[in-house]
Amino acid sequence: MISRIPSQRRDAGVGLLLVLACVVPRGANAQESGTDPDVLLSTFSERVETLRADLIEVRRDLHRHPEISGQEERTAGIVAGRLRELGYDVTTGVGGHGVVGVLRGGSGPTVAFRADMDAVRSAAPDPVDFASETPGVRHICGHDIHTTIGLALAEGFAAVRDDLGGSVMLIFQPAEEAAIGARAMLEAGVFNLIRPDAVLAYHTAPLEVGQIATAREAMMPGRDGVRVTVTGTGDLEAIAASVRTILDDAATISPQQALQPATGDFVLVQGARAFRDGSGWAAAATFTTSTREASRQARYAIEAGLAELRRDGVELTLDYDERRIAGVTNSPELVAATNATAMAVLGETAVLDLTSMTPMFSEDFGSFQEDVPGVMYFLGVSNAERGWVGMPHSPGYVADEEAIFVGARTMGAIFFDLLRDGVPGATP
Repeated sequence: MISRIPSQRRDAGVGLLLVLACVVPRGANAQESGTDPDVLLSTFSERVETLRADLIEVRRDLHRHPEISGQEERTAGIVAGRLRELGYDVTTGVGGHGVVGVLRGGSGPTVAFRADMDAVRSAAPDPVDFASETPGVRHICGHDIHTTIGLALAEGFAAVRDDLGGSVMLIFQPAEEAAIGARAMLEAGVFNLIRPDAVLAYHTAPLEVGQIATAREAMMPGRDGVRVTVTGTGDLEAIAASVRTILDDAATISPQQALQPATGDFVLVQGARAFRDGSGWAAAATFTTSTREASRQARYAIEAGLAELRRDGVELTLDYDERRIAGVTNSPELVAATNATAMAVLGETAVLDLTSMTPMFSEDFGSFQEDVPGVMYFLGVSNAERGWVGMPHSPGYVADEEAIFVGARTMGAIFFDLLRDGVPGATP
């Protein structure tokens, strides 16, 4: 999970905790047909539980040896080695250090799970017994948990490979924190290997372990890159300063409000500046937008402002890079199906419905969702009784490792139901 307001990161927990408090349980009914997913889930779960100590040690090993975006070589090697041992078709070097494992089953759909692998820079002390041994780098966003869940899924699915109604695709993504990993994997042809009908993911969150949460559609905002070049004659510096004002005025919320849960469409403008650009001037900013419609409205506002600013001898050129970071937008049909399964596993009150989002957090999982319907879940890793709070990017981040097994069991059940019943809206 990425954040682009570093100076406010210590207070980020306030906003996300408030978002996660604004939830209500939801449910739906799963279809009843085909191979019994309960039987598969039982065998799957037995295999994962047998490996409990091993999987915890894997997570702790990853935690002790974190790797930042673009440097996930060791992590990728561990992942690829374990997948090969299990008999997966393994492809490495996908979009950097990306690893893909495919387990082909029956003639049904293909369902994918994405786990990101990179860590972040942090000089804060690591409060766990298996602290990072890499100076200045830590897993404080939970990607070590995500990766371990991916490996737990690999083990569980391998235990029932002969009874799978479709195919399983496990995507281990590099460079999520740099927000370039998903696009890099797509550009490298990750979905040419086998095209999934649905893609799923987790992100750790400060919910109590045993809880998960998602949104029906927009879940995490995207980031747009905005740049206006100013060329020609006259006082270009003054014109560029006016353009910067136009960019700032496109915001509908302030940086202070970015720490609070937001409902409805919003635009947050960050880092607006005017600067000399070769023989001319330019103004640029990053826009955080809740939806594509919010991005379009922001662009219209900028274009209207520039139209009023135009004058003879001056050329203003707008470059609006929409969804430079894709954010997360879930498929509502898929959410309904997966929530029904998750409730059957965890209980209705453990599956929460997000009604707002925190503007300061974003993710590039949405790049996969632009190609394939998908759902991301926030996975609870906090444990109030032990004083553990899994707030991503916070100095004191601690994750309850029981979340590995909650996440694997729930995701395994979701896979089995989708492989049996089909993916809602998928082309037959």
